[in-house]
Amino acid sequence: MKKISLISLFNIIVFILFCDSLWAVPVSAKDPAWLVDKEISRVCNGWNEGFIKCASPRGGYNDITENQKILNSWGYKARNMEEIKGLLPEVFYTLFSHPELWGTFRINETSWEKVKPRGTIWNKFITQSEKNKGLVYLDDKNWLREYKYGIPFPDLDENDPEIAIKLIWNFFKRYKDNDRIVRMDVATRDKRGNQKHRLIINSRLQMNGRVKEDAVTIDGLYQPNPNNYDFIYATPFISPYNLRGVIPLYYRYNDPDVDDDMWLYLPQFRRVRRMSTSQHQDRLPGGVDWTYDNTEGFEGHVARFNYTYMGRRELLIPVIGHSHCYFNPDGMMNGVDQYYQRRNTYVLKISYKEPIIMTDIILYLDPLLYSACYSIDMDLKGRTWLIQLVTQGRNKDWFYTMYDDFVIDILERHGTRALFAFSGSVGYKVNDLSMTNLKKIYLSR
Repeated sequence: MKKISLISLFNIIVFILFCDSLWAVPVSAKDPAWLVDKEISRVCNGWNEGFIKCASPRGGYNDITENQKILNSWGYKARNMEEIKGLLPEVFYTLFSHPELWGTFRINETSWEKVKPRGTIWNKFITQSEKNKGLVYLDDKNWLREYKYGIPFPDLDENDPEIAIKLIWNFFKRYKDNDRIVRMDVATRDKRGNQKHRLIINSRLQMNGRVKEDAVTIDGLYQPNPNNYDFIYATPFISPYNLRGVIPLYYRYNDPDVDDDMWLYLPQFRRVRRMSTSQHQDRLPGGVDWTYDNTEGFEGHVARFNYTYMGRRELLIPVIGHSHCYFNPDGMMNGVDQYYQRRNTYVLKISYKEPIIMTDIILYLDPLLYSACYSIDMDLKGRTWLIQLVTQGRNKDWFYTMYDDFVIDILERHGTRALFAFSGSVGYKVNDLSMTNLKKIYLSR
């Protein structure tokens, strides 16, 4: 019996050692002001009801990524942020180090090796990425050619004069689902503490880079695609009442010479208005701090920018986090208690060829996933203006799911936070995201 007991004990110890990435090790309690998941309904009418309901990713929770072993923590009730000053972009370090101005924040470091992507769909994506080495190329207008899915340029040479443009294409074609619907609460807060909430549906359809098989996907491409779309993006407003039924919709084409089609339905006039492409630098409707060009770090048309490679920098980034909404009503940030990994990021400067209200966008890209968890926008005077943090959860297939995102106007001390109820594919078709169909679904009043 004693021998059996010792063997059992040994097996238990071995199991724990090999599976330690499945066990979360919380360092300290959350700030009482932080609201998580369903608790957010206390400050946001409609959260957890109707269109907005906090739930798991559509692809299901990823047990490995949701319960990571915390190696160390900095910030609220943890170690001093100064210890990781060199592992954060300077403006973010300043933000996180001043809870009296911006709200409490904590960074939890976890091991990349324990949670790096894996699985059947990921392996298919990586296999195609390897094939792209001798297939995908840039034409004389720096446009991507012969691309279907996978990372276009998986092997990068820092001495390559084209590395910057290759990085931005890797960013746009990063590992993601074929389409998505994200139900979100967008909260704005000014320097006086005034706060407003808006409920929005964020929908997107990818026409290439489609790694999952479905009825409209043939070898990574949406078929048929007679209009040569690259992607379609719509963000109908659900509330408040004065914005309900407003529908921004735009189409990007797989052509360097064709600008985006941008449309806006205004229910008070019962009219669809076509927007000028110069309005890409404008902020989105509803008084938020994102522009059409900087959502998710960067969303601009590749041909309207110049690109400069700025080198490598090791940073702590929340590229594989957990799928929970965090909200601090007393601050301007969210994603306040996420998982971060040390990654040797690529630093990329994106410069407007025709600046109107901003000049440059700085992105820090993960070297494998090419996600941009941090972005920094400069105004016309070259000052740091808008800064954005995009935390990334992962579902069972390691597709990214968004749950917390914020952008802060540093100059005006005005911030916008997005809380995502869930994220994932719903099998969109082109007609699902037509203005005619969106108006039927999201009735104005």
